[in-house]
Amino acid sequence: MKRRGNLFRQIVALENLQLAHRNARRGKAHYAAVQEVNANEDVLLRELQWLLVAKMFRTASYRTRTIYEPKKRLIYILPYYPDRIVQHAAMNILQPIWDALFIYDSYSGIPGKGIHAAMERLSGFLEDAENTCYCLQFDIKSYYPSVDHEILLALITHKIKCRDTLWLLEDVIRSVASGKGIPIGNYLSQYFANVYLDRFDHWLKEDLHVKYYMRYNDDGVILHSNKEYLHNLWARIAEYLEKELHLSLNSRTQVYSVGARGIDFLGYRTFRDHKLMRKRSATRFKRRVREAARQDGAQEPQAVVSSVMSYVGWLQHCNCYGLLRKYLLDNVQMMAQMDMYCAELNFANPLRRMYATV
Repeated sequence: MKRRGNLFRQIVALENLQLAHRNARRGKAHYAAVQEVNANEDVLLRELQWLLVAKMFRTASYRTRTIYEPKKRLIYILPYYPDRIVQHAAMNILQPIWDALFIYDSYSGIPGKGIHAAMERLSGFLEDAENTCYCLQFDIKSYYPSVDHEILLALITHKIKCRDTLWLLEDVIRSVASGKGIPIGNYLSQYFANVYLDRFDHWLKEDLHVKYYMRYNDDGVILHSNKEYLHNLWARIAEYLEKELHLSLNSRTQVYSVGARGIDFLGYRTFRDHKLMRKRSATRFKRRVREAARQDGAQEPQAVVSSVMSYVGWLQHCNCYGLLRKYLLDNVQMMAQMDMYCAELNFANPLRRMYATV
């Protein structure tokens, strides 16, 4: 495998730092930190360039907060300047290199991939009914907090030989001082997570010749015609992860018949001929609609509209037309609230346009 060098000068080029700032500020133009950089962009980006070239840059201390949906997670937050811009600058150059490494059926955080592409691929797998009778569904226990820094750096070095770039990536990786863990919330972390499991993916696809395999972050699905084969594969996967990557499988890992239950994966239940929203996702959707329909004046219009329309996007990718109509399109109170929120934001209620076409 060819190792890539001479990357750092591309990362620190002023044009790349300007692009990184443009990318990092998307959807955040109202942030005070973004506005401060906008107001003095040339000076601040040249200062950042000097910090990087002189090796004076250090990843800042994190702020943390806990979120509880879809499960309890600790989110790490870095300052916009310089940290978020630096990570975008690195990704501008490194992403094409890493994308070329990954197997086709890795879907997390990769441009052109994502949840909906993964679900379409899974539906395609299930068209081969004879060879997809059983599913091994695995989940890696505490994945992000368990990533070993030394192993991750060795895997990165296997593809990148530019010492200055490795210095920058090592600084970001070791910003968690325990020797383990990549922070959820870092822009680079999702790609670090993919790099960490890349050899595992290739081992399954190329060494073990597993045909129907796909992974999204730390969740994987393998389909096969033989239940015993999948149980044996489960043991081999557990051994590989423990020995090579110091990871273990979650207790939720299981082998089961696809049959009438379908595959509960990435927010959907996928069957051979249709998809439904996962039950707990549907429950959260109903709760969000009830919250959005409240007329207490306490909710931010942008937050409500964004949240509701994100759920609409999920519903449009599965066979949940009845759920969409009952809780949104035919819900008079909800439609009135959405009209009000959208009017405050100076655009038409998108649900009205949708109602007219269904």
